[in-house]
Amino acid sequence: MPVDRTLGADIAGTIAELYHGLEVQLADQISRQLRAGIAEPPDAEKQLAALGILSRGARSLLNKIQADLTGTVEQAIVLAYHRGGEAAIAELAKRSGMSDDMLADLRRQLPQLGAIQRMVYALTSKLLGTHVRILRWDLDAYREVMAKTMLTGTLTGRETRLRTAQRAWEELLARGITGFVDKSNRRWELASYVEMASRTGTAQAAVQGNLDRLGAAGIDLVVVSDAPQECARCRPWEGKVLARTGAPGPREARVLHGTQDWQVTVHIAGSVTEAVAAGLMHPNCRHSLSAYLPGVTRLPTDTADPDGDKARQQLRVLERKVRRAKLQAAGALDPAAKKAFERDVRAAQAEIREHIKTAPTQLFRQPHREQIGAAR
Repeated sequence: MPVDRTLGADIAGTIAELYHGLEVQLADQISRQLRAGIAEPPDAEKQLAALGILSRGARSLLNKIQADLTGTVEQAIVLAYHRGGEAAIAELAKRSGMSDDMLADLRRQLPQLGAIQRMVYALTSKLLGTHVRILRWDLDAYREVMAKTMLTGTLTGRETRLRTAQRAWEELLARGITGFVDKSNRRWELASYVEMASRTGTAQAAVQGNLDRLGAAGIDLVVVSDAPQECARCRPWEGKVLARTGAPGPREARVLHGTQDWQVTVHIAGSVTEAVAAGLMHPNCRHSLSAYLPGVTRLPTDTADPDGDKARQQLRVLERKVRRAKLQAAGALDPAAKKAFERDVRAAQAEIREHIKTAPTQLFRQPHREQIGAAR
């Protein structure tokens, strides 16, 4: 079977699960302190005390995550790498004609421990790097809302302190815990960033395990799968043959037939490294790689689906809309605001149902993506 990057999706979920609910817990802690401060406007000493409570609460939540993080990441990366390797062996057993002894030798070969350790370190460091930003958001959110409340509500008398605080708090919750930037300078909210990083890390491990096994078997060529509703970055590479090694750039090569004793001409679109640098296998990419056996493997054709990509991206927008309204409802400071945001949740969910019904391509509703803490 080809190495599918979704091989690591369920494994990535065990990492992301550590962070699920964190935003709701933080929002609940802040809203409790805000309600207390609004009921009795705090002086400087009381505000410092509230900030201390928030800081200790956030650190306690993060310490629980950190205690399990490294071990969870190690297990996830190793398992994803192993699955990728097993996928390669299963594919070779089915298509290459390799003997059972040769396949057994492949299984006995030791994994690339150095590569695994680097992937574990990279993902752990990336996730731990979010903790500083989380602590800052917790305290900054309280300061910002209280400052606006005291200034607008108390000095001008135009609104009650509660309503002023609710508006300021709504603005912050609408943004979520933000400020996380990937290597493409794309900004992410916390839950999306954690799940993206976890999926990407485990997917890379699965792909690396697959490529390492293929390399050990002497196979240098792979083919990129056809993923429905592909994005513009991946579209140029769908159905193309790539080389694991060698120089970048398209070329034709005479290579040995996959199962027979003669040569065939193969058009190679470039190297795996080149394709990845151009955008293939980006975060949350759904493409897979599989062994290309010259003269045996049939390449997919007519794979472009730009309309499907547009419809899928719109579905992601609507899912984010649902999650944002749910977080605002969870952190509402008064019952009226909570009911209003719950109506927003239902309205956004109705938009999702209508979009799936009328989309020009096949879309599936994924309720877990509408939950607070799910990927963007």
